[in-house]
Amino acid sequence: MRNRLTSLLFHILFGKEAEEMMAMLWAQKIMSADTIEEARALYMRVPRLLKEKVKAILTESGMEELIVE
Repeated sequence: MRNRLTSLLFHILFGKEAEEMMAMLWAQKIMSADTIEEARALYMRVPRLLKEKVKAILTESGMEELIVE
């Protein structure tokens, strides 16, 4: 319920690009991690609704090794 409210709030405040922007921020945070283990732990914390977009961004960036399922 909380995730849906947060998602709705982002859509209202930032428009339809909000999800893409949030996914890019998560991907940037993951890519800037100090270690691979830290990056993988961050990826595991990505919200469920953003996970596919973050995965696509990491793949496009050549960082597939950071993706853990």
